[in-house]
Amino acid sequence: MAKVGFVSVAGAHGFHFDSPEDTHFSVTVVLVEEENKREVEEGFRRIRDRHFPNGDIRFEEGSLFQAQRREFLEELKFLGFSFHALLVDKRKLHQKSPLQYKGTFYKFLSGLIYNNLYRTVPDLSIVANELGTPEFMESFRRYIQENHQVDLFSPATFTFSTGEEAELLQLASFLGESLKLFHAGLSEVDVEQELAGKCVGVIRWPEGYVPYTVDTEGMAVDTQDEAITAAAQLRAREYLQRHAGSEDPVIKSRMVFVEYLLMVFTYNYKTRFIHTYELLQHLNSYRFENYTEHRFRSLVVGPVRDEGVLIVSSSAGYKLPCSTRDIYNFFNYYNQQIQPMLARLGQCHRALELATGGGLDVLEQPEYASLRKLLEKLP
Repeated sequence: MAKVGFVSVAGAHGFHFDSPEDTHFSVTVVLVEEENKREVEEGFRRIRDRHFPNGDIRFEEGSLFQAQRREFLEELKFLGFSFHALLVDKRKLHQKSPLQYKGTFYKFLSGLIYNNLYRTVPDLSIVANELGTPEFMESFRRYIQENHQVDLFSPATFTFSTGEEAELLQLASFLGESLKLFHAGLSEVDVEQELAGKCVGVIRWPEGYVPYTVDTEGMAVDTQDEAITAAAQLRAREYLQRHAGSEDPVIKSRMVFVEYLLMVFTYNYKTRFIHTYELLQHLNSYRFENYTEHRFRSLVVGPVRDEGVLIVSSSAGYKLPCSTRDIYNFFNYYNQQIQPMLARLGQCHRALELATGGGLDVLEQPEYASLRKLLEKLP
């Protein structure tokens, strides 16, 4: 059965924690069956107008208002909706990461919840609160459709509010704000617990690392994986620091590439390879240069690797390495290409020597000195 999701954000994208409520950010979606949408809207409007005749849902501080908030939530239990949310603790984020930029902040974080929704809820249409200028909203809509929708041939509807859906967007906003205030320590009412029957999951991000093995004295620890992870992050951050402030559009493009790899590696999944298409979409959105796949590999990926950033790749895309498995897979990936190439060059060289009676020795050129050493060792 088709569903409609009403999405609203609570909190801002900055890293200025002037008050406790600035520490968290949430994206909340209220889900309703399409055929029940009007009924849920009218039910919410009646509850809201009974508690807040002016239509503005606002609770003050103090035990009396906490009780009123609980009473309000109690009445919401009888409406036919569910909700899903992403809760971000901004204190755990690197303030110099790409998330410092408004566009990246909203696109990346919203993408976490949209990616989950589109892969879980079939026949889903989205109505979202407006986030900024018409240009930004259009780029945001394209970003979601191109990167987080499963069916590219019949994409789900994604629109921004025109005002007609105000009630359920207001409900999403209220739930997200309540969630944010509770985790910031400004409210005693846990909306996740109060509406346990309506809540279909709250993603807390970034996730804290919880080991799956017991670390006891005398047990072997895979220090190689830890060292590889630390080196990958250190080299990526050192690259960004070294080129900070550059006005060269190609250098800036390389920094965007490294920032994105580091962001996914740090906040999303260390094991996730990022497809070239996704990287090109992200890179070209900055409009420093227009990159095709070939230009991206030759002008961005190759030079970044030449400067010492550890990047592994496979047919699935690119990532920073986090384990010996990553490293061996990377070496295998290139070794399968390099070894046959060397064998073909050696075969060609021997054939030309034979054909010219030794008159043509391509490898005598000084530029091929290293290549000669490699080919001499081939069987």
